[in-house]
Parts: sequence; structure tokens; C-alpha cells
Amino acid sequence: MNEMKHIEDFLTDPEFIRWVNNPDKELEVYWEQWRKANPEQLETMKLAKELLLRAKVDRVTPPVGLKEEVMAEVLRLKSQSSGVIHEGGSRSSKRTREFFWNKLGQMTRVAAILVVCMTLALIFSPATDPVTPSLFTAEEAVFVKKMTAAGEKLQLTLSDGTKIWINSSSEVVFPEKFEADRRTISLRGEAYLEVAHDSLRPFSVFTDGLVTTVLGTSFNVNAKEAGKTKIALVSGKVSVASSREEVVMSPGEMLDFEGTTASMQVVGFKPSEVLAWKDGVLLFQRASLEEVKNALEEWYGVQIIIENGSGVNWQFSGEYRQQTLKEVFESISFIQGFQYELKNDKSVTMRF
Repeated sequence: MNEMKHIEDFLTDPEFIRWVNNPDKELEVYWEQWRKANPEQLETMKLAKELLLRAKVDRVTPPVGLKEEVMAEVLRLKSQSSGVIHEGGSRSSKRTREFFWNKLGQMTRVAAILVVCMTLALIFSPATDPVTPSLFTAEEAVFVKKMTAAGEKLQLTLSDGTKIWINSSSEVVFPEKFEADRRTISLRGEAYLEVAHDSLRPFSVFTDGLVTTVLGTSFNVNAKEAGKTKIALVSGKVSVASSREEVVMSPGEMLDFEGTTASMQVVGFKPSEVLAWKDGVLLFQRASLEEVKNALEEWYGVQIIIENGSGVNWQFSGEYRQQTLKEVFESISFIQGFQYELKNDKSVTMRF
């Protein structure tokens, strides 16, 4: 079975779209087996299905020749690869899917999702009752993707005035210009948002398995760990929805979402701790050696090697504001009692 980890993997899979729009016995059997084999992806799968079902709103006639043009392109790609694409519904080879994806060239992944979903919805829906997802507009949307590597952070302002602080190892995709009735972005990793108020255009943030919707507010979204999302609300109100339930949050609350069980738990939080990264503060609270290592690697974009560290039991706490890697290691090594070697600000060896 093909690897399906993120919501766009489902939204760009032709046979997942076919199964949602026009299920048959073969597809039902296939996706039932897939669900049993991948229980941890069930919530993401449900959300993708719900989005496709919600998209069946505006009904139009597909442009003349659209099916023929698309299928001709598919056949052309087929002739250039060893995989097979069957119009009747059998699974495509992984190589073919990767080849087709790579052929999209400079289009962003999200822009590709819009094009593929709209096209496949038209092709695989009954000819007498074609659909165009309401997520798409007649005009071609231009999408922007901003990514940060380990050791990088980024601040930007969207077209509506919304401000976003993007943490390291994260990715945000958004339209160059928002639509007239909605504002939607997708996020992987962690970001803090100050959403510009607009009562006529809700602002939605898509992460794996969750949709967070606001009108104007400040909140932090942490989706760095696979299958888990933490949403901390600083001001205003937000609605957080999975495929199973919806929770309305108030300021000072943090929602923990566990994708495997689709459970939501609302707890309190300290803004000084959750938002420390946004203010340039590297914060440790009773952190293990592994947690310190991972945090330093991501914060400074370095590789850390630990020698003779087995059995080391740390509960380290510390706060570092705008300090260099060397300054941080000088402090931690003095407190915890180990030697370190720094090489060109790219590699650090910790010796116990």
C-alpha cells in the first residue's frame, strides 16, 4: 500500500477521491483494509473525506474536452514511466505517482492539490451530475510556501494583515491573496499567529487531523510531533474541529490533540513557557539529555554527538535569551559536568 501520512496525500490520491465520490465494492474492500493497517492515520483520513464531501456544493458542467485532455496527459506520462495508471480503478504504482508528482514542476504542493482535486472530481463524478469543489474559485490561485530549516525562524505578514511567527523546521502554505469569504492556510511544525479581525472572513489553519478557525485572535499551534497537535490560545476565541468533535476554546486554554485516539483535552498553560521560542528564549524545564540534545539541534541547526552518555539521567532547567551556541554549551557543561567540542558551529561532541 502507498504511504499516506498527511491530509494532502489523501486529497491528491485519485482513487481516494473516487472512493469518496463514487464508491464501488473493490474500493470499499481496499480502503477498509487500509484503515485496519493504518489506524494511526484514521483521523486524517476522515478529515480528508469530510472535506471532499463538503466540497460537493456548486454544480457546473465540465468544460468541453476536459476529460480527454486530462486522460491524454495521463497516458503521455504513462508512456514515460514503467508504472501503470488504470482508469478503471486499480492501484497505480508508487513510481508512477512520484513521477506524476515531480512533473508538476514549480507548482507548490497545495496549488497542485487544488488542481488535481478539481480535475479528478470532474472526471470521476457521473457525467450527468458533475461537481466542482466549493474550495476552488474560477480564478487560478497563487500560493506561497514558506519553510524554515533547523536553526531558522521567520516572521511575515499576510495580505489581510495577519502576522505569523514561524518556528524552526516548519512550513506554512497560504494564498498570495485570500478569497472573498474565507482565509485558509496550512501548517506543519509550529507557528504563532496574530490574526487580523475580519467578521466576514473566518481564518482557518489546517494541520494533520485538525482545523482551527478564528475571526481575529492570537494563538500558537504546535504540530511538530507526528499525530499530535497543541493549540494554545492567548486572546480571542477559536474553534478547533476534528472529524469527530469540535471544541471552542477561551484565552489561557491549551488543547492537546492525540491523532491516534482522536482525543481532545483542554488544559491551562503559561504563555511565558509556550511562547518562549517566539521571543527568542530557549527554555528547558526538567529536560532529559535527549530532550536537550534535540532542542539544541533544532534551535541552532547543528548536529550533536553524545559519547558515553548511556545511563545519564538529566532533569535540566535553564533559560537562554539570544545567546550563541558556545555560550549555551559553556553554561550547560559547567552545570551538568561534561566536556564538549565545537566544530565550525556545525557539529558538537558531548563527552561524559
